[in-house]
Amino acid sequence: MDKPKKLDREKLYKYGERSEKILYDIILTYRNDVIITDRYNHFDYILETDEKIIYFELKTRTHLKDTFRTTFLPLSKITYYNKVKKNTNKKTYLIIIFGFPINKNDIDNTDFNYYAIQYKPDIFNNYVITNNPYDCDKNFNINIEDLKPIEYYLNAIKKI
Repeated sequence: MDKPKKLDREKLYKYGERSEKILYDIILTYRNDVIITDRYNHFDYILETDEKIIYFELKTRTHLKDTFRTTFLPLSKITYYNKVKKNTNKKTYLIIIFGFPINKNDIDNTDFNYYAIQYKPDIFNNYVITNNPYDCDKNFNINIEDLKPIEYYLNAIKKI
């Protein structure tokens, strides 16, 4: 497999950072106690109550949602989540969110559609794992059809 063309990491970071801020504003309309984390944190947002911790990981894509049948998530995200989960007495959840641009012709100014999936081992164990072409990590290849609009999960967190 050929390595994909090298992408400008800083430009991609700024693109993802803009998406993070847009999504954060959306999340705040459902819960005002969600924390946005810094650049080097393992997860992008955290919601913690007395009984529960919900981690949110955002992966912003540069292609439209229906471009591919799958989208990927680094296996290292799940490995880290499982370590964190073992070190708390609280019920923990991981929601993986994918931001897809609305307008692929104007990536610098586009808004995003957000879709998500909750990490559940019985579901993720069925996904194909492939090598990451950018580094030594591996990826879960998540079926696009398994993603739900972000509002599904945001409505659920309103109730906790």
